Amino acid sequence: MTRSKIQCALWALAAGCGLATPAAAQVPAATFAHPAGGQVGTKATVNIGGANLQGATQVLISGQGVTATVGVNTNAASLPIELDIAPDAQPGMREIRVVTPRGTSNAERVWIGPYAEGMEVEPNNALTAAQKLDKLPISVNGQINGGEDVDFYTFQANAGDTYVFDLVAFRVASGLDGYLAVYDARGKILKSQLEAFDRDPRIIYTFKTAGTYSVGVRDTMFRGGADFVYKLTLGKIPVVTGYMPSGGKRGQMVNVTLEGANLGDMKSMAVQIPMEGDAVSVVPNTPMGMAASPISLYASDLNETVEAEPNDTAAQATPVPDGPVVVNGRIDKAREVDLYRVKPSAAGNLSFEVWGRRLGSRIDSFLRVLDATGKELQANDDAAGKDSRIVMAVAANTEYLVEVRTIDPRYGGDVFYRLAIEPPAGQDFTLTMTPDSINVGQGNSAAVTVTVNRMNGFTGPVALRVEGLPAGVTASPAVIPAGAANAQFTVTAAADAAAGAVSQIKVIGTGTLGMATAERVAQGIESFKPPLAQDNQIQTRQTLITPATVMPEQAYSLDIEPRAITVKKGTMNVEIKVKATRQAAATQEIKLTIAGQPANVTPVPANIAASGGEIIIKLNIAANAPTVTQNLIITGNLNNNVQVAPALTLTITD
Repeated sequence: MTRSKIQCALWALAAGCGLATPAAAQVPAATFAHPAGGQVGTKATVNIGGANLQGATQVLISGQGVTATVGVNTNAASLPIELDIAPDAQPGMREIRVVTPRGTSNAERVWIGPYAEGMEVEPNNALTAAQKLDKLPISVNGQINGGEDVDFYTFQANAGDTYVFDLVAFRVASGLDGYLAVYDARGKILKSQLEAFDRDPRIIYTFKTAGTYSVGVRDTMFRGGADFVYKLTLGKIPVVTGYMPSGGKRGQMVNVTLEGANLGDMKSMAVQIPMEGDAVSVVPNTPMGMAASPISLYASDLNETVEAEPNDTAAQATPVPDGPVVVNGRIDKAREVDLYRVKPSAAGNLSFEVWGRRLGSRIDSFLRVLDATGKELQANDDAAGKDSRIVMAVAANTEYLVEVRTIDPRYGGDVFYRLAIEPPAGQDFTLTMTPDSINVGQGNSAAVTVTVNRMNGFTGPVALRVEGLPAGVTASPAVIPAGAANAQFTVTAAADAAAGAVSQIKVIGTGTLGMATAERVAQGIESFKPPLAQDNQIQTRQTLITPATVMPEQAYSLDIEPRAITVKKGTMNVEIKVKATRQAAATQEIKLTIAGQPANVTPVPANIAASGGEIIIKLNIAANAPTVTQNLIITGNLNNNVQVAPALTLTITD
């Protein structure tokens, strides 16, 4: 099952298409964008494929410098849009979402690049029919349409030319698992590449003789489909393959050394680390007048240093300055081990933490702390995803060795890390939310789950609020209780809220860290199936736009009385009235379920009979129920059309 089919199925289910709901009431689904973006400083016409796209009113796009315009559209499966890309727009991935009067779509992606754009012209499925590219560099937009489809392009190169072939597919959520190969005039493969950074292949090749050459693009497993889109950039383009350091202290100017191809005599660049934010993206502008792809530098509040090679043995270990510090390092060869010598001036707990995968590095780190003789004191593989962390007590004026390596044989510029050595961080938390896009019908409610990642001993409650909702849309109160992992709340649209109204929202959590109050914005999370993954290998990734959209009135809606209730422990038969408002065709029984109740709170099951308007459901609060305030979510299912009622805020007292 392709990515597009999976997404369409999920979105159709979310829209409740099992009832007598008309197709026009379904939420739009975006499954691909072709061409997959455009060039900085130009306008680009892009076709978004999917379902329920007719009548689109706008397209939301992340970041600055790019706007999207839609015209009149009646095709449910295809939406043309025009991207207006400013000359100073940041290259790289942008997230887009289609807005219709029936809701806002899932996230699709496009790629903004610095080079002229071209389109694949079929047939180009054999080396003898390769599409000729006369002017390089160029970014060619193509699709692998059929299972046996291979797209070939031919070009001229001079002796000594170093060409870069960069395929963007995974980075725009394509279904393509890309394979690249460069051929000589006789059809011999000179170099091929499967996976590189972000699972997109890149080839850097220097031609020994002048002549005609070709490059081929295909899926590794010879799959294909409309959503197997790609953008192939090729030519004597500059590319940074490695840089050091990978960050710096906030407010400081950092001199970054660069490695790569076609950079001319550009060996370094100065980067100002901002005072705000955790990272800065910069575009290396080479002496040749061409821009390389952006690189990211990360910010800290600590002093920073860089590893000194060779440091593969204890005798060669790089000395690290005393005090909180970040060490910028890299695995430069297969099975390399980087060693650092640390001598704390004061006794106490120290945290040794590798930041790698969380920053986009390919490293799968393994961390060890040794004594001065090389005896292992502590080791860690995975503490934060694939990143390692050790917290341990250290003695004053005592030498320790800190060892960083990667578990797999990867090495090079994209296997970098930042090793933070400092006292253990104070309490903190981060938030994620699902769904990452809220679509709520007039007079209906939608449930949202917010999950807290508690760090360094934080156990307190987190109060939630929503900012930026469309007119006529409100959110129920919600608190993630102390020690709890998550909480649910509901977003409810008034019956007279304008269908199609949309705004970008923020879900904000407030907690107490020590003596200070801290706020964190919940990050939207979407599920996706990577190319070649099995059905049980669904992954998650962050999204950039969090919209809330008012949909038309749905087949039925639910409401409750009361919406908030306070009861004592040991109270039995607490009554909640559930009311259903139905359209004419929605006559079937509505099966009700309740979720989110605290421990030892038991709902008594009840359903709304066919054509019925309301029912009383009951809760039994056991004497050993916790003292807590928590939202309960009542969900109805009418022939697979699922709707929720506004949240019931239950407070249990002694």
